[in-house]
Amino acid sequence: MESRRGILFAFLVLWATGASAQDSDDLGGARFGDDDRHKTGPSYGATMGSVTVGDTQVYRLSMRPEIPLGKLGLAFDVELFIDESGDFSSRGWSFGTTTETIDTFLRKLYYVRYGKPGDDLFVRVGALDRVTLGYGLVLDQYRNTLDYPGVKKTGIHFQMASVGGSEVGLEGMINNVQDLQEGGALIGLRAYTRPRSKLEIGITYVVDIDQYAGLRDGDDDGYPDGVDAFPEDGDLALDNDGDGVADDLDGDDDNDGLIDIDEGSGLPPDVIAGLRGLSTQAEGGFEVDEDVARRTPFNRQSVGRDPFGIAGLDIGYRLMEDESMRLIVYGQLAMIIDDDDALDTAAADSQGVAPGNRKAEGFGIMAPGLWATMGPFDGRIEYRYLQDDFEAGYFDNLYELDRARLDVASGLATPKDAQLQRGESLSGVFGRLTADVLGLVEASADYQYLVGSDDPLRQLHARGRVSPALLEAIPRLSHASAYYQKNHIGARLDSDGAPGSKDDFFESTEDTFYGYEVGAEMASGVAVVWDTRFLFERGADGKLKRRRIMAIETVFNF
Repeated sequence: MESRRGILFAFLVLWATGASAQDSDDLGGARFGDDDRHKTGPSYGATMGSVTVGDTQVYRLSMRPEIPLGKLGLAFDVELFIDESGDFSSRGWSFGTTTETIDTFLRKLYYVRYGKPGDDLFVRVGALDRVTLGYGLVLDQYRNTLDYPGVKKTGIHFQMASVGGSEVGLEGMINNVQDLQEGGALIGLRAYTRPRSKLEIGITYVVDIDQYAGLRDGDDDGYPDGVDAFPEDGDLALDNDGDGVADDLDGDDDNDGLIDIDEGSGLPPDVIAGLRGLSTQAEGGFEVDEDVARRTPFNRQSVGRDPFGIAGLDIGYRLMEDESMRLIVYGQLAMIIDDDDALDTAAADSQGVAPGNRKAEGFGIMAPGLWATMGPFDGRIEYRYLQDDFEAGYFDNLYELDRARLDVASGLATPKDAQLQRGESLSGVFGRLTADVLGLVEASADYQYLVGSDDPLRQLHARGRVSPALLEAIPRLSHASAYYQKNHIGARLDSDGAPGSKDDFFESTEDTFYGYEVGAEMASGVAVVWDTRFLFERGADGKLKRRRIMAIETVFNF
């Protein structure tokens, strides 16, 4: 009871002291209950409702102070979770160690920012959405909020027009401070210069220090939650036979009725020798199991890091720029920088890593590219050439999901670079168009179509949002937006996972992501917000499973 009172007291203190600055335009729409019709300065809000945490729905209370203060802005999301018994949960409130204490306070922060993108100095710490370096050949519209609010990541995004008064500018990002503490962060940097007023040259380097850091491990025991039978208990992890008894406490891990005495049983050597001797003396009356059917799932603590990086060079020239039109011609070249992480079968099995890891190689070119902005339209079109394993926009808004995938049936992990086994050249076009349609809808879409000797490489991204002008004419509706994304169209298995099958154009696969955000005003200062996202994963039976991340909350603005 005292611990719950302490949590509640800290919650109220953070609410009182956290009422600092924030610009609502930086927030993700309905995620904070924004009213797109009346975006103003200071606001103090609270929410209550059901949200997705992991694979379950829990009840959450949240305080959300938002106040702009010049160029400085802060946004807090101070939350309490209520468990099934109606008690306050300690989730997100851990002060056992210095690291846990820092993480606890970082989780209460949605973001802190100074300035805005395009200013001489811009810094944002917290939630990141749609971060791009250069022209997007390497890092394109990256986000660290896929699993928000169940999983909160504290990232960093910054831009400096001049470093130390020089003619060199710098921009960069870190996906998650907590990952950086554990040696597994995604880091991106771009340095650029303008030798002439209309010419800009940039160098980009993005590296994932450890792709396996993308596998969620809630209790930090090394076993990802997908294979951890006790994901909230750092002392227990595996349950090989699924009988509810942890392998560390189970004398029969494969549930065959025989006592396990193999090396993985955890028994001392003298005990194993004694049991083996008893079995020999009993001449069949006392059997033991020295060949246990036990899998070896992935454990991050038993494997080394698996880094992956891409370096690039870009150049852009402004052909025209005035109040009515902007026209830029550009190009970008990038190359994979990967380690030789090939594993033989025995090493892969012992480390819980799927076979097939190898050194990825290749490069990509986007040139020429043309970027035009005119009135309500903003569009790009470019020629792309990809050699060997290279993939354009490798670090995209689904990267946190793709960094490493876990096969829940086998327990084996596969980093994203191990999936780049194309080994051929592709070429084709990419186009993106953003438009304000008659002042009613703000929409954007992009499409890539590349061809080679095998199947074409296609992707489709689309996003739409009802404009503030139209919202004014729709009673009660305060926000409405939707989005859809699919990569590798026609190159994945169908939803049933049938061997040799291929997905249809709009058939969902592991590379599909879509969702919507809607806010409805119920009374003055009170709104109901629906924020729903859909992700897809393969189950143990090979069939596609849809994972829904949903928040239905009542938002109060004071």
